[in-house]
Amino acid sequence: MHVDTEAPPNAEAPPHRRKDAQRNRDAILLAAKELFADCADVPMYEVARRAGVSKGVVTYYFPARDELIWAVVATVFASIGEHVGSRLEDVPPGRFVATYLGAWVDYFRTYRREMMAIAELWTSFRDAGGRPHLDARTLGQERALVEAALTAGQAEGTLGVFSPRVMAVTLKAALDGLLAQLALDPALDLDAYRDELVALFDRATLPA
Repeated sequence: MHVDTEAPPNAEAPPHRRKDAQRNRDAILLAAKELFADCADVPMYEVARRAGVSKGVVTYYFPARDELIWAVVATVFASIGEHVGSRLEDVPPGRFVATYLGAWVDYFRTYRREMMAIAELWTSFRDAGGRPHLDARTLGQERALVEAALTAGQAEGTLGVFSPRVMAVTLKAALDGLLAQLALDPALDLDAYRDELVALFDRATLPA
């Protein structure tokens, strides 16, 4: 999967022009994320209107619609890495599950619209043959990280006996379910939901 962010403003341009270019890109990406959260099939002119620029400005930075979508995906994934991935560094295996769930719930709380945009694109963003660009393989690295942490916990005796693969997939499915519930009920008590998930998965992963 290619999720590289768009090229930075031309370093040879005057500073004010570089700043304007970055501001335009940021406005376009923010507008696209907001619109994709409600409907992935949004025309470029609507993105331009929401961003406060002309359609020509949008197509200047993103000549094809797919390029804009990949840029949105890249910025969201980078944000996840910064806000979720950073919290999982150096976490003891016995505390990994609770920390993992807590990090994702906090991300949903702060970046709900970004996650709604990814959820919309997940099902609708497809190639010319109708195959989805985003699928289970997209999350392979995250699943492998969770599996490795669970396996480490079993090796040191802080976690019980279960399949790390099945548990990693089930953890992600539970978070996907939470995101679906949040879409239906924006006032959902995320702290209570998180606590229930932690208790549920503690029973499933801690030694008997």
